[in-house]
Amino acid sequence: MKLLVGGILALDDLKTPHASGEAIVGGAGIYSSVAASFFTQPGLVGPAGIDFPPHTLAALRERGVALDGVPRLAERSFHWSGEYRGDMAQAITHQTRVEILEAFNWNVPAEWRQPTGLLLCNNDPSIQLRLLEQVQAGWVATDSMNLWIEIQRDALEKVVAQTDLLFLNDAEALAFTGTASLDAAGAALLAAGPRFVVIKRGAKGATLFHADGNARIPAHPARQFIDPTGAGDTFAGAACGWLAERNLDGDNLVEALHHGAALASATVEGLGTSALLALSAEEAARRRAALGKL
Repeated sequence: MKLLVGGILALDDLKTPHASGEAIVGGAGIYSSVAASFFTQPGLVGPAGIDFPPHTLAALRERGVALDGVPRLAERSFHWSGEYRGDMAQAITHQTRVEILEAFNWNVPAEWRQPTGLLLCNNDPSIQLRLLEQVQAGWVATDSMNLWIEIQRDALEKVVAQTDLLFLNDAEALAFTGTASLDAAGAALLAAGPRFVVIKRGAKGATLFHADGNARIPAHPARQFIDPTGAGDTFAGAACGWLAERNLDGDNLVEALHHGAALASATVEGLGTSALLALSAEEAARRRAALGKL
């Protein structure tokens, strides 16, 4: 196993200024593992609810995502209901159904417990710690969000201390560190344990921080901006998929993040995972090549 992805499979009700739908396939585990599958063969760990569509699981298998760690449980799928307004910079949450996360034991298949890389998608830090207890990975990448910073700070700090590559957006980085600038936040996050910190900045791209300095990663312009959901998960998943076949170092990480930006630009062009699942390897490569001209 080159890349193990621990993350949620979801069915979302979603509304943006440009589109809306119900029971839309989403979840960080889906976005991340699909994005990673462009570069490696990832294994996904996370529960599928009784209502999760079989054709989506079949589509994941066709893309090379191993699903030995995805049992179908009797509970309904993780569900998020929300909307975006205006510039879609922030999601407005209406309802979340999380019972399936508590029903799942998050056991990692024995043959997957020594992967090259482990990607801990945005999730309850106690679940991330459960995965860390079972896995001896060459490197660990972690994503999180403001909710866990606010209500699970101690557990999240334990996860971050065991992380090699940390992904946070700009607001999350400032909230976690209590600093007033992204440069200060990057330095504080490095001091918390990770070797590399990536601060996501939406349409402004991302900034990579490490001991030898930082690097700016531009965002690939989207043809149409329909739905920002999952763009950050796609970005992290693609980067980790690229790195799973290489060494984790500064140069490889910069290239990996360019691939992440290219795939994230495709994700926002459709509702939920629809545009990412329809993306061809040829189009992904074209978008990556275009980034070199920005």
